[in-house]
Amino acid sequence: MEVDVSIEGGSVIRRLSVRDVDVFRRIRLEALSHEPLSFASVFGDWVHLSDRAWRQHLDQPVFVAFLSGQPVGMMGLRFERARKMAHRARLVSVYVRKSERGTRIAADLLHEVTEHARNHGVLQLELAVNAENSAAIRFYERHGFVEVGRIPNGFLGHDVESDELIMVLRLRR
Repeated sequence: MEVDVSIEGGSVIRRLSVRDVDVFRRIRLEALSHEPLSFASVFGDWVHLSDRAWRQHLDQPVFVAFLSGQPVGMMGLRFERARKMAHRARLVSVYVRKSERGTRIAADLLHEVTEHARNHGVLQLELAVNAENSAAIRFYERHGFVEVGRIPNGFLGHDVESDELIMVLRLRR
């Protein structure tokens, strides 16, 4: 059973369950609408999903930070399933509300996601980030991620072509 983790500053981080589908829907749609260039997914593809589809997205871990009971950030984790890749997981759906950036919320979320991954045998966290998102890239670098590749024009949309950076963090046991 997952428990809430209280963090300094009054925030709480919790892994969502299928019972939290409305919380997930709210924070995910907020992220996609407020930061459309930061995600491979687009708001229009998510806004009309069925409740069943929303719940299926919670089959893999999604952690949400709450401040005064309201969701203000999230990070998801996607485990690789193939046996020879089972030591790897991808960080996905990373978002922190603009008013909460620069606080410890993103770092606390990353810590909880990393610990969860480590506890499930993950040795390597991977992510893809828009090369134009310098704040996110600096955040990941501060937390030990290194760039290992670049996909030219990895993100196309909103009349913008942006490279996608692939970053990796090796986890210690």
